[in-house]
Amino acid sequence: MTLDKKELRKEQHRLEILQAAEQLFARQGYHLTTMDSVAEECGWSKGTLYLYFKNKEDLFFSILIEKMDRFSEALLDELSASQGIEGKISALIDGQFSFLTSNKHFFQLVIAEQGKVMHSSDSGLREQLINQQHNHVNKISEALAAGMQDDSSIDPAILAGSIIGAVNLHQLNWLMSTDTVNIELIKNQITSLFINGIRAHE
Repeated sequence: MTLDKKELRKEQHRLEILQAAEQLFARQGYHLTTMDSVAEECGWSKGTLYLYFKNKEDLFFSILIEKMDRFSEALLDELSASQGIEGKISALIDGQFSFLTSNKHFFQLVIAEQGKVMHSSDSGLREQLINQQHNHVNKISEALAAGMQDDSSIDPAILAGSIIGAVNLHQLNWLMSTDTVNIELIKNQITSLFINGIRAHE
């Protein structure tokens, strides 16, 4: 669907607000960030913000949803373009690590704050985020299945969940660690483990 000029301008304003809010959340945390400070960061009135977002919680979840949308779209394009199950596994693991490393500071905030916000939230965006994550995993499963042999004994849904879970665990340790972590080594070893495991069952 093509947006007209008014809709394009409105969408641009919404994205500018999200970008300013993300920078503030990452810089000073969820609880110290206010709608007033986001408005000041944008150079707009607080009333203008409320035309797009009803409160700070709405902003927080909207940032997560927007990031997930962009990541999922780009990752699925990479998986579609990758040949065979080995290529798709490599693309999936590389894409996940690239996404987290390029958004490190924001996701450190998410780890610190998301549990509190998620459990206390009565926003419909909470359910939207959860459903979005489920859909993301389902689409990855379908993309992996397209690279498998027809008689493969591997369940693509289990494979997708296992890869995502393994990567998320190591990324969580990396984000929380005060020591230097060789993220490239971890990425390469996870890739090798899953590709070799697939070869043993194909």
